[in-house]
Formats: sequence, C-alpha cells, structure tokens
Amino acid sequence: MDFSVFRQVLIKALGHMQSIVERRATLPILMNVKLEVADNLVLSATNVDLELIEHVAADITLGGKTTVPVQMLYDIVRKLPEDAEIRFKKEGDVLVVSSGRAVFRLPTLPAENFPMMAGAHLTTKFAMTTDDLAHLINQTKFAIPTDDVRYHLGGIYLHITDEGKNKMLTAVATDSQRLALCSLPAPDGSKEMPSVILPRRVIGELSKLLEDATVDDVTVELSDTKARFTVGSATLTSKLVDAQYPNYRVVIPKGNDKISVLDRKSFISAVDLVSVASVDKTKSVQLTFSMNKLVVNASSPDAGTATQELDIEYNGDDTFTIAFNVKFLLDIAGQVEGDKFQLAMQDPLSPTVWQSTEKKTDALFILMPMRM
Repeated sequence: MDFSVFRQVLIKALGHMQSIVERRATLPILMNVKLEVADNLVLSATNVDLELIEHVAADITLGGKTTVPVQMLYDIVRKLPEDAEIRFKKEGDVLVVSSGRAVFRLPTLPAENFPMMAGAHLTTKFAMTTDDLAHLINQTKFAIPTDDVRYHLGGIYLHITDEGKNKMLTAVATDSQRLALCSLPAPDGSKEMPSVILPRRVIGELSKLLEDATVDDVTVELSDTKARFTVGSATLTSKLVDAQYPNYRVVIPKGNDKISVLDRKSFISAVDLVSVASVDKTKSVQLTFSMNKLVVNASSPDAGTATQELDIEYNGDDTFTIAFNVKFLLDIAGQVEGDKFQLAMQDPLSPTVWQSTEKKTDALFILMPMRM
C-alpha cells in the first residue's frame, strides 16, 4: 500500500470517522479506521450498530488495505498544515505516515478482521433533497430523550402519514414532556416505506454529513431493521430501534381555545432574561396572559424575583397563568420558524401547542406545563 492524499480532502472524512468509533471499544480493531486503496481511498468506521463508508480522492502508487487507530490518525492530520500533502506507505505491520519532514509510524491490525455490517434487503429506496432531510431532523431531534431508559423513544420516528388526499413524510420525536412533529410531501418512492425509528446516534452522525454535504440530494434506503443514507461520497448504515413507537397523536390536543400570538425574538429574550432568578430545583418560569399583555416571571428563595412584560395578542377575557421548565420553553421557542408564533392553551396542566404564524407551517410542537 502506497498512496498520497491532500489534507483538506482527508480531514473532513476522518472527522466523520472518529466520531463514530468508540473510544473504549471491547475489540481493539473497533477503535481503528479501515483504509482500502484501489481506484481511490475508501475509509470505513463502525461501532457495530453504525457504519460509515466514505470515498476520498488520492494519488495511488500501490493498492492495498489495512486498519489504523482512527483517533491517532485524525489528530496527526488535524495538526498538519492546511495545504499539506500526506503520504501513506505500509511497511510490514506498520503504516508510515509522512508529510514534509514529519514522519509517524502507526500500528496496524489486519483489514480482514475488520467487522463490516451485514448487507440487508433494503426494500424501500427514494431520493430527497439534503435540505429537506436536514429540515425534518433539525426540527425534531432536540426532543429525543438523552437517557437510554425509554428505549422506544430513543430516536426520530420517520413514517408516512395521510393529510387529506396527500401523503406526507413525517418525523416525530418526544421525551414525554415535549413533542416535535415535522412533515413534508412524501418523496417519490417513499409512500410504501416501513415506519422506522432512527436511533439518536445515527441522527447525530447524519446531521454532520448533511451539514458538510456538497451535493443537493440524499438517497434513503430502508428496511424493517436497517436504514442507509448516501450523501455524496459517504454512505451511513445503521440498525434501527427495535421497538413500537407510541401513538403520539393522542397527546396532540384539539380543543385549546386560549390563543396568543407572540414575537419570537422578544419572547425568547424575556424568558432568557428572567430565568436568572429560576435557580431552584424546578427551573420554572411563569407566563401570565391578560388582554394584550404577557408577564414573564421567575422566582426562587435564593435569587429573588425577575419580571418582564411584553405586548402580545391574546383572545382570552380572563387572566391566565401557566408555568414551564425554562430550558424546555427556550428549546421550543427556538425551534419555531418565523418572526411570530402562536401558542394555544387550554388550562394550566394541559398540553400546549406551538406553531409558526408566518408561513404554511410544516411543524408543530407540544409542551407540557409544570405544576405551579
């Protein structure tokens, strides 16, 4: 094996690889990246549940394959000059990496022992724009639980829904306190897709690929057990969450009749400002609605009280007070698109519905209040 590659084309791929590999894997080879050279350089990384393969242009003198510690290689490449050309040459059980006067000799493990994810019969295949897939993910991923206790909620539920005569590709995530839903017209070829739960880990890696994408489209392949996403020269394959996603529609309220329209930036600024007084265990902020006015209030025994008033639109005749966890409140308000949003409420303990008012919204958010 003997080839050269420029740092600027290698660093991004290695960045993707090192984020997949476990730092303390049970098998040493799982901490390695596989390098395979034929027509170009192919890098592979896996943690058994997730696999990434990416192609990189290289100047090849002699083909071959091996594996090296990905974190070590990434650190080397990251610290080299931006315009550096890097040469890789295998000598026995060592991979010699050199650039200019710098030379590194990295230990290798046989490529034949590198575990690759078994091929699956991916029954559904369709294409969509990278912007559309990124939009579905970015609007919902914040609501995925960060713990592993609620296994069935540990990802984004991607499925087809019916809205009138239209088929929609819908993404949902919830941690039981908040729910995020985003829908787009179903791409050609997706209407018969299986309903799947994409794990939290694959969502994080896929987001990076979409953010770094230099192509306009992504190919999506699905089966009942696996998902595969091809973004330009990178292919990400993942196992799915093997569980039944709950019927989330039962928690979407229909009769919320207390409607307020608020300026998003002003609301976020007010909540963030008064949250300095929300230092007790509940981390709560109270919202008190009255005719054309909102009072945002937080208090705690140690920090005193903080209050700010905002001009709003509100259809209620009576004063209405409701409390929320301040982090969840800011998360939801930060996700709503546009300058203004609508908040629909029923009573101080019932789910609230948040939606943009300035466009035909494709997303809605549910947030549970806190007991005051």
